[in-house]
Amino acid sequence: MVTREQFGSKIKHIREKKHFTVRQTALQGNFSSAYLSQIENGNKNIPKVDTLYRIAKGLRISKDEILHLAGITSHMPAHQTNVDLGQQFTDNNLLLSFEGKPLSPEYREAILSILRTLPDATE
Repeated sequence: MVTREQFGSKIKHIREKKHFTVRQTALQGNFSSAYLSQIENGNKNIPKVDTLYRIAKGLRISKDEILHLAGITSHMPAHQTNVDLGQQFTDNNLLLSFEGKPLSPEYREAILSILRTLPDATE
């Protein structure tokens, strides 16, 4: 799991490597420079996906790369992207959300119960 401090540090490293200022990056991505500064310093949580995409635009990196930096995806080939939902819902270190709202342990268990009732998938 990527912490907000790790994410902010990675964002700052990319920005500085490209010789972009905080202001330039924020203008390119259409968000405030104060917000970017707070992210880089680990004072804000990792943003929602739509905001991550704006940060990616500001840094001129791909959407896939920003999602990877945020710990949302890995750079595995498409044929190896199998995700075990059971493991995802039982991993309490993983922040799961729906429509920007975190899923409570009760909701996680309810969803897991529903998944367990589904017939086995066949190929």
